[in-house]
Amino acid sequence: MNPATAQPENDGFLDLARLTWMAGAQGPAASDLITPKLIDLLAELLRRAAGGIGALPLSQFEPTPEVIAQIQAHPTFFCIEDGLVLLPRYATHTRDIRSFFKNRLATQNPQIQDHKVNLALNSIFPHERILAQNSTEVLFDNAQQRLAIVALLDAHVGVLTGGPGTGKTTTAAALLALHKRLTPELNASSILVAAPTGKAACRIAEAIAKAAGHLKNLEPSEREFLRHIRAVTLHKALEWSPLPPEKGGPFRRGPQRPLEARIVLVDEASMVDLGLMHSLVRALPADACLLLLGDSDQLESVEVGGILSELVRRASIGELPEDRVERLSARLGAGKDDVRTAFREGLPAVALSTPSEPLPGLVFGLKYSRRAMNAPWILKLAEHVRPGAIHSFTQLQALFSTHNDDDKVHWFHEKPNYARSAICREQWQTWAKHAEAWATLGMSSSPEALLKPLERLMDFQLLCSTNAQVDRANADGLALLWDHTRGSHANLPHGCPIIIQINSRTLGLSNGDVGIALGSAPHEPATLGLFPSSDGAPRLIPLAQLPEHKPAFGLTIHKSQGSEWEHVAIELPPEAAAALLSRNLLYTAITRSRNRLSLFGKEATLRQLLTQE
Repeated sequence: MNPATAQPENDGFLDLARLTWMAGAQGPAASDLITPKLIDLLAELLRRAAGGIGALPLSQFEPTPEVIAQIQAHPTFFCIEDGLVLLPRYATHTRDIRSFFKNRLATQNPQIQDHKVNLALNSIFPHERILAQNSTEVLFDNAQQRLAIVALLDAHVGVLTGGPGTGKTTTAAALLALHKRLTPELNASSILVAAPTGKAACRIAEAIAKAAGHLKNLEPSEREFLRHIRAVTLHKALEWSPLPPEKGGPFRRGPQRPLEARIVLVDEASMVDLGLMHSLVRALPADACLLLLGDSDQLESVEVGGILSELVRRASIGELPEDRVERLSARLGAGKDDVRTAFREGLPAVALSTPSEPLPGLVFGLKYSRRAMNAPWILKLAEHVRPGAIHSFTQLQALFSTHNDDDKVHWFHEKPNYARSAICREQWQTWAKHAEAWATLGMSSSPEALLKPLERLMDFQLLCSTNAQVDRANADGLALLWDHTRGSHANLPHGCPIIIQINSRTLGLSNGDVGIALGSAPHEPATLGLFPSSDGAPRLIPLAQLPEHKPAFGLTIHKSQGSEWEHVAIELPPEAAAALLSRNLLYTAITRSRNRLSLFGKEATLRQLLTQE
C-alpha cells in the first residue's frame, strides 16, 4: 500500500491527521467531504476545548452561506446552536442540560403553606438590616438571603449565586434547617451535599456545621440534623469508575440507578464541567430537587464548562412571574415591590453574549457582603474586573489610588518584581519568627496551642498567575527558612507551609488543603504536618504518611479558589504572557482577600485585560 494514501490508524478519537487524510489523500472527491477551511475550524474548536472553552462564535469564522452549508453538512464534526459552533458531544450535553433546567423550572409548584413558611423563616432567619453610623446607607441586608430561602424551599431546581462573603453557604444551611422544621421526618441521609473537588466539599461541610451553631432558635434535633450532613465530591457521589461508556462507565449512577437523595446541593458550581453536569442531571431522581451554589464570575472548570454563568445570564433577562411574586410576598410578609427589587438587585448585571431563552425565577442572587462591611474595596475592585464589566483602565487605576491612603490596597506597577520580593520576604521573615515558637508543638497536647499556627496561616498568601512563579516563590521561601533555621536543604524546614496535591480519603485530606510542616526545634527538619480537621480542630500527621505534597509559599490562583486570607498578594503574568490573565482569574484572586491586597504587575497587563470580551 502506498504510504501517502494509507489511512492513519484510528484509535477511536477524531484527530486532525485523519481529517487531513480525508480531505486530501483520497483525491478531489474526498476533499469535498471536509475542506481545509473546515479543518481549520475543527482545529480551533479542539484547541479551545483543550483550554476549557467548548464553543466558537460563528461570527469569528466568516459565516457566509456557503461556509454554514458546509458546516451543517458535517454533523459528525460540527453543530451550530445560538450562533455558536460546537463539537457534537458538547452540543448534545448542552441540549440535555438546557432541557433539564427548562423542564424542571416549568414544573415548580408550592408544596408548603405560605404562612407556615413565614413563621419558620422569621424564627430561624429573622430579617437583619445594618446601616452605616449616622447615615441611611445600607451596609448589610439579608432580605435577598430570605428571598432565596423561601423561593428555593420547594423548588425542583434552583441556583443561588453571589460574590465573596455574601452568605451563600449560610443561606443554604438556613434553607436546610427550614426543610427540617417544616418536614420533621427528613433526615441527614436524605441530603446529598457535593462539590467538584475534595477541598470544596470539606469547606461546605464545615460551613453547614458552623451555621448549626449560630442560626437562631433551632431545636436540638435541627442542629444535629445540620451537623450530621456530610459532603462528598461529585465523582464519589456519582460513583466514578474507570470503565468506558460502552461498558457502563464512567459513572455507576445514572437514569437506571439514580442518586438516593431528596435534596442534592452542589457547591462551587462554576467549577463543574459540562460532562460532569450532564452526568449529574441524568442521575437525579425525578422527585428530588437540585440546588446549585456558586459565584458565576469566579473561575470556571478546567474542562469545558460555563454552565453556571449561562444559567445566570438566562435568568437575568427575565422578570419573576407575577404569581410567584405574590407567593414569595406572602412567605416573606413583604410587599410585592420589595420582592421584585430584592430579586432584581441580587442578580449580577450581565451582558447576554448569545441569544438564549430566558429562565426567569431559576436564579436568586446575593448582593450584600458581611466581609465587605470591613473592607468595601473588595467588591468594588472585583466589580471593575468581573466578566462583562465595562469599567475603563483609568477607573480601575483611580480605585487603586483611592485606597492607597488607608494602607489596604497597593498596586506596584513600577519595579513590580522588586516590590513583590521585598513584601514577601518581610511577610515570610515574620512567619519564621512565629515558627520559632511552634517548635515544641509536636509534643503539645493542647488544641489551643495548635490552633495558633493555623490561625497565622491565614494571615498572608502570594497568589501567582503561572506555575513558574509558584516555583520561584517556593524556592525563595525555602531558602529564607533554611537560612533562618540552618537546617538541611534535603528536607522541608520547620515552619514551611505545605499544600496537599492529591486526595487521601484515609487521612481526610483533599487536594488543595494547606498545613504547616513542624520540627522538634527551629534548626531541625520537619517531621510532622499540622492541618485543620473537618470540624476545625487541629491534628498532627507524620510527614511520611502524607500524600503527595509541596511547599505553599506561592499558590496558583486556581488552587486558591474557596480560600481566604487576611492579606493577599497577587503576581500578574509578565507582559509577554499577559494573555494568560483572564477577568475570571483576577476576580477570583482579588476576592480571596479579607482585608489587604498587594498587586504586582505592569500597567500593560491590566490594560490588555480590560479589553477582553
